[in-house]
Amino acid sequence: MSSGDSIKAAQSAAFGKEEETVKVHPLTVIGLNSGTSMDGIDAAAFRISPESGSMGSLGRPKLSIEMLGYTLYEFEAALKKKMKSILSSGEARLEDICRLDAALGEEFAQAVRQLLRSFGTKPIQVDLIGSHGQTIWHAPSRKYFAGINCANTMQLGQAAIIAERSGIPVISDFRVQDMAAGGQGAPLLSFADEVLFGERGRGIGILNIGGIANITAIDQNGKAIIAFDTGPGNMIADRIAEKLFNLDFDQDGARAERGKVDENWIQDLLRLPYFSEPIPKTTGRELFGIHFADELIDKALKEGKSPEDLIACLSAFTAAAIADQYERFILPRLKIEKLVLGGGGAENKFIVSELEKRWPSKVELSKHEDYGISSKFKESLLFALLAYTCYFRIPNNVPICTGAQRAVCMGKLSYP
Repeated sequence: MSSGDSIKAAQSAAFGKEEETVKVHPLTVIGLNSGTSMDGIDAAAFRISPESGSMGSLGRPKLSIEMLGYTLYEFEAALKKKMKSILSSGEARLEDICRLDAALGEEFAQAVRQLLRSFGTKPIQVDLIGSHGQTIWHAPSRKYFAGINCANTMQLGQAAIIAERSGIPVISDFRVQDMAAGGQGAPLLSFADEVLFGERGRGIGILNIGGIANITAIDQNGKAIIAFDTGPGNMIADRIAEKLFNLDFDQDGARAERGKVDENWIQDLLRLPYFSEPIPKTTGRELFGIHFADELIDKALKEGKSPEDLIACLSAFTAAAIADQYERFILPRLKIEKLVLGGGGAENKFIVSELEKRWPSKVELSKHEDYGISSKFKESLLFALLAYTCYFRIPNNVPICTGAQRAVCMGKLSYP
């Protein structure tokens, strides 16, 4: 039976009577992700298998994961430039959005081809692809639009194109089902964090410092109880590195190490409305993107701050925001004794040092790699896990973290 036939059979069973249970079995799944940096696509293949006789929360089976291979696919320079111009302006022609959706679909399909070629003479049989796409706008707060109170999010990278080019079924567009159920559609990582890092006996924080920083708090029973975006991650410092140092990012925080931190400025920034908003909450480049960074840069340079002082202050701001949000929203419910770091910010020695300094109590720091998990491909793993669970119609959001009214099965299926 082909992979497409296998999936159709399982889906047919899944969408029969509600009380019938689909038998969960191992699948080989590719996870695709393009993050806020818009540099390219992380693609990785995993063998995901249920652990016999064990069940996690919300009736989900406990899963074992084996990483089979990975690749980094870089976007063409022209496409990257076009995306950044669209996203930085916050405006685009309808044709631009339509074409970008298709162009990204072609690029995601190319990433799949590149990954499969990397296996050389020992190709793997892939059952399923989970693709997040590229977020172009995230509007989780309900607002009136033409008299209708609504919220939504949009990720581009046409799944039908990926399926057609690869010959593999694709599950995509994960966030919208959670939002339809009243959630923020984020943070999705709390699902993977609970699957991968649940540890009995003490509170653990899983902190991802990507373009935006987000944290998942896991209680002493191994359950995710809180997850939200703490604010900017590397996004602002990356913009400073690009604009003032002609660099893609501040390697190891070396430039920030040379500067001085203006604590008064950081405290002023922490008074921005986002930091006092209640959880669950999410944010992105719509709030902390290029316009926000450029305004801070212009203001600081006019006040006589050096480029080194500027990148030091705003890198420290990332750490200060994380610590501030932990104290405000997590500490009243759970003391985090261990912090597992991931994302590009985990490699920034200056940010990590500032974070440890600002944490309100002694905390043990570790990395995803200490658990045998690649931080670089964690989000690829997330979308592979979401695709796997969606395939078997297993709930895969974490309502207590996203704010959804109920557990739902996120994802839409596109057949080749």
